[in-house]
Amino acid sequence: MRRSTTIGLLAFAAVAVTGAAWAQSSPSARRAVDADTVAGSPARGGDFARRECAGCHTVRGDSVSPKAGAPRFQEIAQRYADNRLDWELETITQVGHYSMPAKAMSKADIDDVTAYIRSLKPER
Repeated sequence: MRRSTTIGLLAFAAVAVTGAAWAQSSPSARRAVDADTVAGSPARGGDFARRECAGCHTVRGDSVSPKAGAPRFQEIAQRYADNRLDWELETITQVGHYSMPAKAMSKADIDDVTAYIRSLKPER
């Protein structure tokens, strides 16, 4: 019993130290991970977005989104150009986002939609 408690405490400490180091790393380092390592497919992400997101968001082009207040994907690309978009999408799968309800997405869907949004040219 004592050995398993020690192993558990060591594992907890390792996770805590790793998390603390990540939290203290520079925001630009955390952001760069997302921008440089998008593993998804923009084509699949675009298909998913047109199928699952276009009821509320403009997923391509600059027309007004079908749902008032829902940002266009180009706006999202600009807003999250320097941030972890995949984290936002992960949150959406669990609890939604502002007035948006939770939306079921697999890890592959999140990677694909992230890649699609990253492929959109930010508005300047």
